[in-house]
Amino acid sequence: MLTSAILDTAVADLIDSCPHFHHSIIGTSRLGKPIHAITIGRGARSVLVNATHHANEWITTLILMKFLKECKIDFPLDDVTLHAIPLVNPDGVDIINDDVRRSEFFGKGGESRLWKANICGVDLNSNYPAGWELAREHKFARGYTSPGARDYVGEKPLSEPESCAMAAYTLHHDVDVTLSLHTQGEEIYWRYVDCNPPGAEALARRLSAVSGYKLEEVPDESSHGGYRDWFIQAFNRPGFTIECGLGESPLPISQFDDIYKKVAPLLWESLKAMRPR
Repeated sequence: MLTSAILDTAVADLIDSCPHFHHSIIGTSRLGKPIHAITIGRGARSVLVNATHHANEWITTLILMKFLKECKIDFPLDDVTLHAIPLVNPDGVDIINDDVRRSEFFGKGGESRLWKANICGVDLNSNYPAGWELAREHKFARGYTSPGARDYVGEKPLSEPESCAMAAYTLHHDVDVTLSLHTQGEEIYWRYVDCNPPGAEALARRLSAVSGYKLEEVPDESSHGGYRDWFIQAFNRPGFTIECGLGESPLPISQFDDIYKKVAPLLWESLKAMRPR
């Protein structure tokens, strides 16, 4: 189980456990909860891994935190810098898993486990500038025209503090590769429309080979407005969405070990091949 308070404690413990980790708060949620960044390494090349844009995909935060614990042992400090944003949507996760917040938000009714959005009912992974107008058109056509549990794109791109914090951090640190952990499908999305960044397909095939995850194209009606879309369009560098596990979100914690066994090698592989400087 995960709440924002549990993550705060886990981040503090991780930072205390290893002098090579560095911690910053890149912004706050609508309710003022911190959005943590953890970095390790001092290499000129850099990878940014983020998790839990969608609240009911919170198992991805646990996956990333376990990977960071592994990094204490074998991380190639001089070769690469890893930026990890373990919980993009702390308010949304608390709607699902925090008893007090869930009670306040849903009362005695409602199906909190299906909540994907932030506290304002905006799907954070549909709130980025790349193709936002197209995302709005597609989501509105499917009936997602106002704040709710999923798929509402917001009033404008980067209307939410969480997506703003992610975009600002990415711009500031000039990262080479991004990986966004989502659920579910055991798939890797690596393209955005006709953008094909240098090295992206080759790295995508390597990530697929070590994880067993399939390379897939995002259907047009589900594309646009995402963090990966924006990163690829803005930087022309490799960006990946990793759809972890199988089933229906939220995935049961019983899948954790199997997901980690496949995703951890993928994360290690992502650290090896970067855009040439």
